[in-house]
Amino acid sequence: MTETHTMHTAEEMIDSSANFEIWPFTEGTGCPVSDIREPHLHDYFAIQFVTEGKGVHVIDFQPYEIAANSLYFVSPHQLHLWRPEGGLKGYVMAFTEYFLRSPESPVVNMADLEFFYSTAHLPLFHASTDQAATLLDLMEKMRTEFDERNEGFVSVLRAFFHIFMVNLQRMYSEELRAESTGVEPDLVRRFKKMVAEKYLLQMSVQEYADALGVSVSRLNSAVKEATRTTPGQIVRSEVVMAAKRMLAHSDMNVSEICFELSFDDPSYFGRFFKREAGVTPSNFREQMREKYHSFAR
Repeated sequence: MTETHTMHTAEEMIDSSANFEIWPFTEGTGCPVSDIREPHLHDYFAIQFVTEGKGVHVIDFQPYEIAANSLYFVSPHQLHLWRPEGGLKGYVMAFTEYFLRSPESPVVNMADLEFFYSTAHLPLFHASTDQAATLLDLMEKMRTEFDERNEGFVSVLRAFFHIFMVNLQRMYSEELRAESTGVEPDLVRRFKKMVAEKYLLQMSVQEYADALGVSVSRLNSAVKEATRTTPGQIVRSEVVMAAKRMLAHSDMNVSEICFELSFDDPSYFGRFFKREAGVTPSNFREQMREKYHSFAR
């Protein structure tokens, strides 16, 4: 297949000795925000911290306003595009799950962090002035360690990174409680992370429940309470999102996308997509390409 978007990999973008990279928003540095102005995906996690600037950041077809003191979270394989209006100041951190889950890490897995793999909450956080100052201080310490690379820098880098992530999770959770949107249970976040990784296997809800070590009824109850939807709907939504990315930014025809997503019958896939997305695959492709082209102009 020929794709019209770019997939950036950890192997090409992230320092292999640290499994981590940090860039300032400076053109010519390879920074994904400043130097990549096309819709793209990556197979690693990214946090973008805007300290000054404005514009639009599109994540999986949803535009979000770029504003000062804001952080944006991109999970692996999410399609996104930056369209700043004028200059930006800030940093991008890119890291692998391996980096986060070092033995000394307080974070057991990515599902512990509510701003990744969440369909219930927005992939952004608007920090207060004090919160932004705390996070910026830690990010600048990480950049210094990363750039100077003194002996033991990876250990120091991880320590600052873990402090940063714990602070960020606290701030994000407090904001959710203040807005009364609720905090997702660990089971629900683990389920959504598993779906994001395994949707191509066409697993049943029973198989997901077995893999998570719970009953179907418990999984159903937890997901419905946290998201007001069902486990089956989350699975279908993940498949539809993958199809949308391919339709919008590849030249594969509908049949090729059907087989790529492990469907056997293109006609059934077309009906499935229209039922879930409200439009046919061909109509969606036309609409989204025009939408992304308008952002890219």
